[in-house]
Amino acid sequence: MRVPLDYYRVLMLSARADEHQIEQAYRERIDLKPGERSWLSGFSPQAVEARAQMIQEAASVLLNPEARRNYDEHLMPTDPTLTVEEAHLPGVLCLYCEAGEYQAALDLAQHLLEQGHPARSDAILARAIARLELGREAWQQGSYEEAARSLQAGLAELEEYQAFPQMQAEIRIDLGKLRPYRILQLLSHEAHAPAPAGRETLVLRTADANGERQQGLALLKAMLDERGGIEGMGQDGSGLSTEDFLRFIQRVRRHLTLKEQQELFEREAERPSMVAAYLAVQVLLAAGYLENRPALVRRARGYLARLAQRQDVHLEQAICSLLLGQTEDALAHLRSTQEVEALQFIEEHSAGSPDHLPGLCRFTEKWFQEEVFPEFRGLEAAQVTLQAYFDNPQVQAYLDEMPSREDPPAGMLSPSAPHRCREQAPHPPPHLPAVVGPEPTQELYRPPAPWQQGVPEPPRLSDLPSYRSTPKAGVSALADESSSAPHRCRERAQDRSPQGDGVQGLRSAGAIGLQDVERYRRSRLGSRKRPALPAVGFAPLTRVAGVVGVGILSLLVIWQMLRGLFTPPPAPPLEQPQVQIEQPPVDISLRDASANDNPGQTEPAPPPELTGPLAEWQGVQQVRVVSNDGLNIRQQPSLTGAIVGTAPRQALLRVVEVQAGEGQVPVWLRIERDGAPGGWVAAQSGSTRLVERL
Repeated sequence: MRVPLDYYRVLMLSARADEHQIEQAYRERIDLKPGERSWLSGFSPQAVEARAQMIQEAASVLLNPEARRNYDEHLMPTDPTLTVEEAHLPGVLCLYCEAGEYQAALDLAQHLLEQGHPARSDAILARAIARLELGREAWQQGSYEEAARSLQAGLAELEEYQAFPQMQAEIRIDLGKLRPYRILQLLSHEAHAPAPAGRETLVLRTADANGERQQGLALLKAMLDERGGIEGMGQDGSGLSTEDFLRFIQRVRRHLTLKEQQELFEREAERPSMVAAYLAVQVLLAAGYLENRPALVRRARGYLARLAQRQDVHLEQAICSLLLGQTEDALAHLRSTQEVEALQFIEEHSAGSPDHLPGLCRFTEKWFQEEVFPEFRGLEAAQVTLQAYFDNPQVQAYLDEMPSREDPPAGMLSPSAPHRCREQAPHPPPHLPAVVGPEPTQELYRPPAPWQQGVPEPPRLSDLPSYRSTPKAGVSALADESSSAPHRCRERAQDRSPQGDGVQGLRSAGAIGLQDVERYRRSRLGSRKRPALPAVGFAPLTRVAGVVGVGILSLLVIWQMLRGLFTPPPAPPLEQPQVQIEQPPVDISLRDASANDNPGQTEPAPPPELTGPLAEWQGVQQVRVVSNDGLNIRQQPSLTGAIVGTAPRQALLRVVEVQAGEGQVPVWLRIERDGAPGGWVAAQSGSTRLVERL
């Protein structure tokens, strides 16, 4: 059979190689050192032997000047082929994989499988190796979905044939580490990509982009489920630590729309997750402020009520109260916060005002513009003012109905307060662009090179690509964010409490206890109180109720007085005797005589009561061995004591002394046996009993 191969490629040499280079290449290919090319062990001995024969044949031809000249004359540089015997085809598979000609290996292996060649296992292995290495090449080139398709195809074939479990495990490891890259690439696709042609092309491309985004969201949710949430410690196969995963979520956020983030983080907050709850607060506040929906602001306040039990979120609570028109409540939260920079900004912009309301209004607009909106896809340039928010009829109607929805807390917006907020809003508001530093491209995490031994190292988060949306279809060049670029949400969400627990990473990812879970489930959101009934018309009924209550109270007092006069005093309780079963009876006569003979001598103090494991074994006389492996009898009561014998399971031992031990053995028993040496045995190992008391 003729295959696309030549003697130079067999030896992995160029056609200009001299005799010395040919000899060196031959020795390197034939003389395998221990551990070198260990992947060959997966192929059959027949395939390895066929490979060696083809290498020898290539060297013998090229080292013979006349034979080499004749071979070069008939060699076609554009399409070189080589006639190979049918028995040597498995060796060709080895050579293809070794030379990196993976597509040729796929084609030849498929041909052997279709023809029912005896080297079926070699063909299956060659196809799996080719799929794995083609996937790694695509990974290295930044084509993450193409890499995933190649790896998944190779894994599916191995699972179908139920072959080479070690190769299956290696492919699964690569797929796990590839998943973060895939998520970022899939979510970076434009939801509405511009099409150069007609309407049908636009519809198809938009559907494809939306499908890819949904696939990216599904991968992200699966990753969160496997980890057990944002702060979870589960194994998702990505190799990302908890801190790196938090930064990964930060990067993912900028590719998600407002609606996608709301669905994702409200779902995650129910695990519960403190980080997800804080992110849900930002999402709900952004949606409520941007879409003029105060009801979402109230939902955000519910999440903040839970978070406030563990960390300082007074600044966010102040913004919530401001958007709900409760200015005095907002100022009260402002006085409780420990955010020094925010307070300085608010004080600077409240000069000449009797309170900090003007500065809080300015800070709220700045906070949304710089820290919140840039974290959402498509909202980087969004501009909204408090004046436009409060002027919206939907917002006004909702705030007017707030007293009927719940009791108005102190500080309900007074008629003049909306005008003060509107006056403080710049008209028109200045655009506050996000300050983004340079983003030098760093070297991506490279997948394992062909035949690299061991498992690839976990990807560092700095290796994950950063995507920038462009009007063109597809994905633009990948670049990592510079360490100097500001991470707005992360910096704003650092832990403010002195103890350092709470929302971290956005505020660090801490473990959530059972009490925190219960706090998360007891949401205060949406609690409503019934309005108080008017007092007019109820005065006579109140007076009648008061007279009846006084009468009942008087009767109770008289009853207690009569009961105290005529009830005899209770008899003193009988003293219960203290019986000590394990102690011998006391001879009362001897004890009294001894006391009379020595009237000035005090009785000796009783021995202290034994506690712990030693008290359980006090007074034991015989035990039975219950340990499955029997017991060692030692010369001293110590695990380092010399072993003088053994006691099998169910053996009966006579106990003559009980002694306290240390560490793993809290109690030692000194035993005696008939016709055998005695010694010390361990009564229990930790909390596990080795003998039972009889």
